[in-house]
Amino acid sequence: MATVAGGPQVAIVATPEGETRPSVDCAAVIAGAAVATAISFVLITFGTGIGLSITSPYPREGASVTVFAIVLALWVMWVALSSFFAGGYVAGRMRRRLSLSTHEAEVRDGVHGLLVWAIGILLGALIASWTATSAVKTGADAVATTAAAGTAAFTSSLSKAADPAGYMTDTLFRGSSTAPAGQAGARTDPRAEALRIFAHNATQGDISADDKAYLTQLVQRETGLSEADAKARVDKMVADYHAAVQAARDAAEKARKFGILLTFLTAATLAVTAAAAWWAATRGGMHRDEGRDFSAMVGWA
Repeated sequence: MATVAGGPQVAIVATPEGETRPSVDCAAVIAGAAVATAISFVLITFGTGIGLSITSPYPREGASVTVFAIVLALWVMWVALSSFFAGGYVAGRMRRRLSLSTHEAEVRDGVHGLLVWAIGILLGALIASWTATSAVKTGADAVATTAAAGTAAFTSSLSKAADPAGYMTDTLFRGSSTAPAGQAGARTDPRAEALRIFAHNATQGDISADDKAYLTQLVQRETGLSEADAKARVDKMVADYHAAVQAARDAAEKARKFGILLTFLTAATLAVTAAAAWWAATRGGMHRDEGRDFSAMVGWA
């Protein structure tokens, strides 16, 4: 306990070997995080330009969705590793050595690398939420949108036509026999009625036998086709409808699997970059203690 004249007593807690400075070198951590964020921003901007150059809105032009997703994943991992490696090294190289054992100094260097990683992740998330234009979000949205395009286009039109009360009302007033050809009767919009039938059965992805029979009656009455021709037309339409629903489900499943893969890839990337930041910081601390000179590599005198 030290007494300051004219003032209160101030407690000074001594760390090992008389060290009294803070254990965390905030300046070194901030410098490393700034370097990591800047490198990441530059590489992501460059990668966005590359991504735009290999894609095309026209069919059969540019890279496929699979190729784009692979390139995107590899580029994001490279950006994260390189930026946090550089930031961790800067933090370890600039951290004050103080009077510590070799092992303790290495541990503290590594912890400073982890702090650079943590701050860099927080800054990256904040920048991404502000701008919403990072390559990761752009690529993920592009792949997910492409995978779910069939689902959105198909189900949106059916959801607009879905009318449970209208379907039940149509069922209530269905005739038991086919009306004369060309005679519409009281029903003035058979297309809307048929659409409600398809919308009602969208969940199952198939049309019931009663609905098929009634659709055959509608087609026969409105077009004047024979019962066999009307039934053939309905069967073909139902088959196409079933295929469209299945395609929408497949697209939704692909989007779900891509989301799972993206989540695990992100978690793995974060874990690897944390280890890279730790290791780079310890290398930076070792070079600091050794007084490693890199001037010959960059052409300095």
